[in-house]
Amino acid sequence: MRAAPPATILGALLLGLCGCGATDAPEQTDASTVTSTTQRGPVSLTVTAQPQPVGVGQRLTLSVDVSAADGVRVRMPVLPDELGVFQVRRRHTPPDVPEEERRRFRHDYELDTFASGDQQLPALTVEYVDARGEGETIEGTLTSDPLTVTVGTVLAADEVETDYRDIRPAVKSPVPGGLSRAWLPVAALLVAAAVIAVVLRRRRRREEAGPPAIPPHEWALDQLDRLESERLVEQEAFHSFYFRLSDIVRQYIERRFGLMAPERTTEEFLRETGAGTVLSDDHKELLAGFLRAADLVKFARHVPPASDANGALAAARRFIRETQFATPVLEAAA
Repeated sequence: MRAAPPATILGALLLGLCGCGATDAPEQTDASTVTSTTQRGPVSLTVTAQPQPVGVGQRLTLSVDVSAADGVRVRMPVLPDELGVFQVRRRHTPPDVPEEERRRFRHDYELDTFASGDQQLPALTVEYVDARGEGETIEGTLTSDPLTVTVGTVLAADEVETDYRDIRPAVKSPVPGGLSRAWLPVAALLVAAAVIAVVLRRRRRREEAGPPAIPPHEWALDQLDRLESERLVEQEAFHSFYFRLSDIVRQYIERRFGLMAPERTTEEFLRETGAGTVLSDDHKELLAGFLRAADLVKFARHVPPASDANGALAAARRFIRETQFATPVLEAAA
């Protein structure tokens, strides 16, 4: 094999040292890709756009691929948000990776545009610094050629952009069934009447249901507070006081334990509660003394001292508070 002339070898060395290189024109590598490749010294730049053609509004992938010798610093191009008629929608810029005795830099971008026809992607420039030589640093740039990509239109084959016409004005549509605007107030009244009927029905149901039930002990204690606030004892109205007091206690027992206390005499009521298991012996004794003392005032016209009346009120409160949680289970009297 014949050796190359010294002049040829020297020329090749000078070419690499000065950073001179070659730029290939954009080429169609396959049916769906447009590529531009540039080589300068220790650095090569490849810019690729795919797919080809691309539809209006569809994503176009632009790849910037740089390969450089170890020890050569590379500055990749920084793409703006708008690249000609294209918008940059997504960026993927991973770090460089080793590749044998070189390093590879690759950035990918997703673009789209709504401009149809042949569109041009502008040239991209890569900067590099080669500091591998002793005492000598070479700085250079590589610039790709612009890429022409075809953006397909959404028009049919026999349509052009001027075929599109403005929106026609609104057309009055006849009302079916011979209805006219005169019926609108009637319809509004019918809707209003239906709404009012629903509201009234709901209100009537709430009224029929009545207020929520008050626990027996809360009702009874509230009634005792009202009785005390009327100051009947201070007015020496003992008959009215004891009559009201015994009635509150009897109604409490009826609500709490289900006994018909108001309709029974004191002795009948005491016999029935004595046969049960709900009240303790202390509560039965307290209730018996309270009811018999009340009967003396109501029926025998006994006039007790004010201290006895106040004590009866306190006894009623105690009885209600201590029996409010008792289990309402009674055995029938024999």
